[in-house]
Amino acid sequence: MLRALGRSYTAPLDYPVSWHYEFGRYHPARPLPPTVPIEVRGTGWRLLSRSLGLHMQPADVRLRLPNTPPYNRSPMRPPLRRVLGTVRLMSLPSDSATYYLVPGAK
Repeated sequence: MLRALGRSYTAPLDYPVSWHYEFGRYHPARPLPPTVPIEVRGTGWRLLSRSLGLHMQPADVRLRLPNTPPYNRSPMRPPLRRVLGTVRLMSLPSDSATYYLVPGAK
């Protein structure tokens, strides 16, 4: 069993996210989720610790403001890669990569 934890595996995770935007000027068009589903690859030990919720700092995601040009990649990828460390980010679901802000405070 210990030998199996030294091998590399791919697994789905719900990773915590901390959203950042100008709260006084904008609000999300729909509620922002506290976690995002991702797929990661890493050794069994590291995946086990992430699955149990150990060593999981929330990813600080800065949402782009309305009327800014869209980017070709998700604003979540760089922050998630930073906090995952040696665990490799394999994929994000396409629906989790787009969140909208609209003008006006809540």
